[in-house]
Amino acid sequence: MSENKDNKFETAAEADAFYRKTEADKKAAASNPAAKPKVTTPTKTPEQLAAEKAAADKMLLSIQEANRLRAQPKVIAKHKLTAEETLSHLSLKYYGHATRDYWMVIYEANKEQIGDNPAHVRVGMELVIPELPDALKAKK
Repeated sequence: MSENKDNKFETAAEADAFYRKTEADKKAAASNPAAKPKVTTPTKTPEQLAAEKAAADKMLLSIQEANRLRAQPKVIAKHKLTAEETLSHLSLKYYGHATRDYWMVIYEANKEQIGDNPAHVRVGMELVIPELPDALKAKK
């Protein structure tokens, strides 16, 4: 049987013989499980899986904590509110501006304590005064 480099045969009989041999080889391989390569996946004990999960959870918490700390602005002061003060007063005192952009920085840093309405600050609240964001520092 002569096969050229393009997998073409000189006669139809050669092609037919080649095809029959290929099919016979496939059937023989299918019927012989020892001829098939076995793929084994290493199994892990429940303890190993639990340890890997714990390590992954710990790493995720570390990443989340790092992101939280990176997202929090530096605190430049803590201020206890008096009866006469509003967020505008604080922004004027600490940032030199009493406009909304500036007092909103203080409000956002203390939103959990103040609530949904920035006008509802109460006497005695201790608020953190965060460092101004770069965008507002540039406006000064």
